[in-house]
Amino acid sequence: MIVAILEDCPLQVARVVELLEQHGHQAIACGNGDHFVARFQEQNCNAMLLDWEVPGRSGIDVLKWARAKLPSGLPILMVTQRDDEEDIVQALERGADDYLQKPIRERELLARLAAQFRKQQRLGEPDAEFEAGGYRFSPEARSVSFNGEKVMLPAREFALATLLFRNLGRILTKDFLSLRIWGLADRKYDASLATYVSNLRSALGLRPRNGIVISTVYNYGYRLERV
Repeated sequence: MIVAILEDCPLQVARVVELLEQHGHQAIACGNGDHFVARFQEQNCNAMLLDWEVPGRSGIDVLKWARAKLPSGLPILMVTQRDDEEDIVQALERGADDYLQKPIRERELLARLAAQFRKQQRLGEPDAEFEAGGYRFSPEARSVSFNGEKVMLPAREFALATLLFRNLGRILTKDFLSLRIWGLADRKYDASLATYVSNLRSALGLRPRNGIVISTVYNYGYRLERV
């Protein structure tokens, strides 16, 4: 796995790079947020470890960029000295999958990374193209092809569509969806979810005449199903 590291402390970089490479990963480190974004616009990775306070764009701003521009299933972990509850909540709400406080405990870092990779596998390799219900998903381009058309979707709408199509016929709770899309299970996202569902119905033609619909399970969640 390729792990991208945003960290400006040379000793910390050397320690983490050595640890990851000892366990079979390829580590690519950068100490400046702007340079990090420029590099990973062009180069793929399988996970990111982001320090918060770095030169250039901050770690939290890099997180916001990654969630808006990169595949929705990419595991992103904040690794920082900040230990205030408000900071932790902010990072998780902005899309971090996990939050580790420095000093890093090596076994914990490896275990948390492994847990994220396992979760990614269970979700069916989100970075890989897949087809369901006559719709073909290309995560790298955030595009959906159907009936000879190709539709580009915003990052969070694409993430929601991916979850629904990978679980065709299953009810997905609002808590589950908000956790996967925003990193936090919170009913404050209910209105946003409803808006995204409405947008997907229109953008992807999810209507009875096309044989597939999104049903609302009142006050509980959503289900994509054939009709």
